[in-house]
Amino acid sequence: MTTDRDGIIQLSVPMARTLCLDIFRQLAVPDCEATQTAAILLEASLRGIDSHGIALLAVFAERIRSGQIHPGRAPFIRREGPTTAWVDGQHGMGPTLAVAAMTLAMDKARRTGLGAVSLYDGNYVGALAGYVEDPARAGYIALAMANATPRVAPHGGGQGLHGTNPIAWAAPAADGEPLLFDAATGHAAARIGQAADDGSTIPAGIALDPDGRPTTDPFAAAKGTLLPVGGALGYGLGLLVDVLTGGLAAAPMGRCVPPVTALDGPYGCSFFALVIDPDRFGGATGLAADVAVLRESARTSTFFNFLDAVRAPGDRAWETRRKRLAEGIPCTHRRWQGLLQRLVACGLNISRAAAIDRST
Repeated sequence: MTTDRDGIIQLSVPMARTLCLDIFRQLAVPDCEATQTAAILLEASLRGIDSHGIALLAVFAERIRSGQIHPGRAPFIRREGPTTAWVDGQHGMGPTLAVAAMTLAMDKARRTGLGAVSLYDGNYVGALAGYVEDPARAGYIALAMANATPRVAPHGGGQGLHGTNPIAWAAPAADGEPLLFDAATGHAAARIGQAADDGSTIPAGIALDPDGRPTTDPFAAAKGTLLPVGGALGYGLGLLVDVLTGGLAAAPMGRCVPPVTALDGPYGCSFFALVIDPDRFGGATGLAADVAVLRESARTSTFFNFLDAVRAPGDRAWETRRKRLAEGIPCTHRRWQGLLQRLVACGLNISRAAAIDRST
């Protein structure tokens, strides 16, 4: 653990993992589920997706304490075919359920060429990149989606219709790491929160104020509505996510998804996993080679003067991961203290985390 000249805590990976496992142990999360969830949170932090990383420890603690998340509950297959499965998550730990859904989809793809799994009554799964990476490393194409609280307005609208509804996909590449894309279809509230913390404005086109008017004020945006990324494109993809998650699972979708702040009932969001075996099509070896060429073609493209290079999907995340493995995961003192306060409010012992803070 170190602190730089700007007062940023650099949390080492072993320290972050130990902290996660300690909190989950206090919450009576079974060891396997605690390990899986900690791994998902750590990977998000390492990739630079801090809003979905170890900061989510407080979210899991609050939802477990409220009874919304039930550690120890295994997914139950309600309906199954050679290539498909409709799975009841029984309100268990979201990351464990999502890993199980993706693993089931990969098993089906291994046997039949395609695997599609619809999961309902799950819980918050965090960043999606961690679920599609392993299938891609095994030679498959993988896609994951999750719907969310309806905080994003339709293109041209002024009221939330669907969630930020992320999509992630990954494909094998012959030259190393998988080609991996992970993004929300709606603008993220985390960016607005960051601007509020920094005392800065947000770019135009991200959010509306409570009266449905465009705003660059992060405080007004936090009380208002998010906008889809790319206008009509994000709107259409956001609706697709709702259809393939909540719609396909016969679960809440659109405005029927409960508010993210509602902890007194089911989480209400769903997860969809699709895995494709390229050997059932043109061939896995050829695909991996072509993906490598495609990625390198992107990297060697000419670029605008205000950019230092063109990146392929996943490049920035891999670079951030390498840096943070060496230097630690950065966190401001204010956010660290905020996390500790929320954990204390859940009745948890934070002596280990407090010791980390004192060491800085």
